Amino acid sequence: MALYKVIAGTFHVKGFQPDGDSIRFQANKPEHWDFFKWGSEKEKKNKKKQLRIEAIDALETHYEGWHQPRPFALAALESLLELLNITTVTYSLSVTQIVDADDGKAGYIASASPDRFGRPVSYVFPKSAKLTDGAVMDSETLPIEKSINFQLAREGLVYPTFYTTTDRALAEKIRAVVSRARKTKRGLWSIDRTSNFTLWDVRTIQEDVLLLPKLFRRLVGFFDRYSELSELEAYMAKQRDNLILWDGTKKKSLADLMKFSGRRVQMKTPVEDILFSPK
Repeated sequence: MALYKVIAGTFHVKGFQPDGDSIRFQANKPEHWDFFKWGSEKEKKNKKKQLRIEAIDALETHYEGWHQPRPFALAALESLLELLNITTVTYSLSVTQIVDADDGKAGYIASASPDRFGRPVSYVFPKSAKLTDGAVMDSETLPIEKSINFQLAREGLVYPTFYTTTDRALAEKIRAVVSRARKTKRGLWSIDRTSNFTLWDVRTIQEDVLLLPKLFRRLVGFFDRYSELSELEAYMAKQRDNLILWDGTKKKSLADLMKFSGRRVQMKTPVEDILFSPK
């Protein structure tokens, strides 16, 4: 069972490029970072740390020059900011960077470890959660229902995205609210096309259809390298995702869960049943 360090601090977006599942965080007491193993001393000493918000994936507002349909991508980001009480934001003309904001708002994170990029993998909590700074909690005591991760998933503003390192007990709670959101077609679930879509060109995934961001990023990689759609199936099969399904079944890549018929692409496995291996 994973142990989570609770750290009080402030959230920062001015001058950065946050999206609905990542934001910068500065601890009130830097000594709390000693709880984790870091890849380098530089990662540990970085004051405003980029977080990776656990168990969810928001639509991409910017990814290697590409983006997903902006209304839902910005809805997740702006909901994240509102829940953190960051209410005044000015974007760059390209809507990829926040140039001004009333940030520095107080709140908490609960993290078990950083990822390989030095980002604390975190459950994020607003100030109103009233957690104890420096406390160590487990999946039975961590009030995930108060987390912003949980709230964004409940409202259908993000996709559930679990890793083999994600605590199963906490993932199960998010799976439950995702199931309800899907059944009631809340938020993005009203127009999600991950299970069945027609792929015309890169504009399809930028402007027209909502997909699991993991799949979007794979497709962006394809369009950056290939011009013939007939090569898509082979390209997807080459991606070594090393997946484990919720029932324990192992798959090499997303292609093992997909069906390709000309321009039609299908993936019938529910996204919340997929566990990705951290890379």
